[in-house]
Amino acid sequence: MRVRTAAVAAAAVGALLLTGCSGGQSVGSSDTLTWSMWIGSSEDQKVWDGVGGTGAEASGKKVSLQGSPFNDYWTKISTQLGTDSAPCIVTMQSLRVNQFSDGLLPLDDLVKSTGFDSDAFDEGAMKALAVDGEQYAIPYDTGPLLLFYNKDAFGDAGVAAPAPGWTVDDFEAAATALKKKGKTALATTVEDIFLEALVFAHDGGQMVDDSGGITLDNAKNAEAVEWIAGLVKNATATRADGADASADDNAFINGTAATVVGGPWNSLDFKAKATFEVGVTTLPSPKGAQKTYAAGSGFGISKTCSDPEGAFAAITAMTSEKTLTSLAQDGRAFPARTAAQAAWYKNAGIDGAEETLNSALAIAVPLPGSADGDKLNQLLSQYGPQMVNGEKPAKDVLAEISSQLGK
Repeated sequence: MRVRTAAVAAAAVGALLLTGCSGGQSVGSSDTLTWSMWIGSSEDQKVWDGVGGTGAEASGKKVSLQGSPFNDYWTKISTQLGTDSAPCIVTMQSLRVNQFSDGLLPLDDLVKSTGFDSDAFDEGAMKALAVDGEQYAIPYDTGPLLLFYNKDAFGDAGVAAPAPGWTVDDFEAAATALKKKGKTALATTVEDIFLEALVFAHDGGQMVDDSGGITLDNAKNAEAVEWIAGLVKNATATRADGADASADDNAFINGTAATVVGGPWNSLDFKAKATFEVGVTTLPSPKGAQKTYAAGSGFGISKTCSDPEGAFAAITAMTSEKTLTSLAQDGRAFPARTAAQAAWYKNAGIDGAEETLNSALAIAVPLPGSADGDKLNQLLSQYGPQMVNGEKPAKDVLAEISSQLGK
């Protein structure tokens, strides 16, 4: 998954992984496999160049990394897929695979013909990158949506470290105690993956159903959003900012808010930037009946790739136990390959991380994707603050978003 701002020990990865080339050669070049990836910094570039190097060694071809900032990436790839300018290797998010599957090559035949061991990967991570029973990408990371918290702030407020399975009542009690100490409990967001996870955890509301349909009219969605709006009104949650997708992370890191929704991919950034001890627990749910989504990313192959066999050989190496263990050791990603997960736990440096992730993974379901996913996210950014901040009833705002999606 995306890390909004990366701070990675690239030198350690570079010592293990070969360095890939990052030129701009076309998908049709006989000695080059182009690979698209979201890149947020020079450190990102170094790390992913190294991962591409393992693919180059395995395929016998150069792997040319074409990076773009996260938001620009999806605009760019939407214009490339289905054309001769499409990269051979395409990095894909689980919640967007439905949207882009028409331009991707089903990998099932390559999996079968090469003897690729799909069972070595988390089952949910594989399913999340499949559409209608066909596999469109091999996952490199996965992970449930969790709640990161400021251990120092909780301690100062006399709140015990929240154990996995804590309830909405537990959270509200903690929020009240934090408020008495001048601390806001929750950093809110209207970004799709994190808002949907909090809504789902609250009482099972789904903005996107398992078939990819947009279901904003589900009454549980409005109920959960009204709960968040109540926290904002009570000054126990920050106001949502639709124009700044990183506002929630920043509020947590700078100590304004004591909790934030995130995934394992956020842990490195939070730890590197926070001046307090970071903790992690499950999302609060009624009566402790845990619910959460799992999301991840992986590597697929465009339909116009001239060498799908070479691309799959590269992907096999890029998702190998050695490669994913190296990424895990740097806290880069929670590996989709189960044998590499121990390295992430060992190096996460967050007390209780293994217990929390194991608890959440046991009940997590794949975050559903939709062909209208990007438009939904745009509309949530535009209209979502009105409902999260309590300016308009959630039911009315969700109805307005639904009407816009219908156009």
